[in-house]
Amino acid sequence: MPISTVANSTAKNDCSLMIVGIRLLRDKANFPFRILKSFNFINSILLYIMILKCFILVTLLLWHMLSYCHFSDSLSKNKLEMFDQHWEKKECKSLALPISAGLIATGLTMEYCSLFNKSYFQVQVLNRFPNVTTKIDDYFQFTPIALGLGMQALGRRGEHKFLNQIKRLVLAEAFCNGTVTLIKTQTKHLRPDGTTRNSFPSGHTAQAFVAATWLDKEFGKNYPWVRYVGYSMAITTGVCRVLKNRHWATDVVLGAGIGFLSVDLSYRLFDRWEKKRNLIFSPMVGQDTFGLSIVYGF
Repeated sequence: MPISTVANSTAKNDCSLMIVGIRLLRDKANFPFRILKSFNFINSILLYIMILKCFILVTLLLWHMLSYCHFSDSLSKNKLEMFDQHWEKKECKSLALPISAGLIATGLTMEYCSLFNKSYFQVQVLNRFPNVTTKIDDYFQFTPIALGLGMQALGRRGEHKFLNQIKRLVLAEAFCNGTVTLIKTQTKHLRPDGTTRNSFPSGHTAQAFVAATWLDKEFGKNYPWVRYVGYSMAITTGVCRVLKNRHWATDVVLGAGIGFLSVDLSYRLFDRWEKKRNLIFSPMVGQDTFGLSIVYGF
């Protein structure tokens, strides 16, 4: 074999070896990125599982409460006469406090414990649903109240007379807005979009759950469909606050608990006041302040 032919074949083999070596080095360099991609995929699955668990938890809590309220409707007429007052008023009330306390405890735990990374959760949500600019949350926070007033105007009977409905709603709004404002001014948590330091808790979500819970208490017994409409609007309001990057998930959970609890406390106080007349309301007007004084005698 000529020397030139051997040299050419040797050069080709060397080039082939170099190409294979470069490919191996490139594959080794890309190996960490492949691992990161696999981790990102796993994190995405975990994020969806977390969102699904939160949705299932809220749904089960609401369904548990509504199922108890519906239970008396399935009883026979004789049993209904026996258990109506006890079940409808006492059992549904007893469920309101655990649900609201659970939401509030969950919101505080998620905010101040390391078990939940709200920043990571927010980034993942915004990556999946970018540039959400809807204003539906601005309307849904009040829509259940408008629905209840509209039903009252159309002659649909609620649990109380119109004036008593408004009194209970006003007191619940006072509890809710006062609590939300106090916590916001004391904690001064930065919003996820970095605009202001009044993120914790979500005022929109608290207001939405006040409206939905009030609608449920007044019209849910006679018109069960309003419960699902009202709470669906409230949950949608909370979800939109996160998607619009105006609130963290912890803000929404705590706001829901405050709104739910505010209505329950309002109805409990008015029910006691109507029996014992030991609740006194009086306006407070000062030079630079105004408010409402509430005195309750135990």
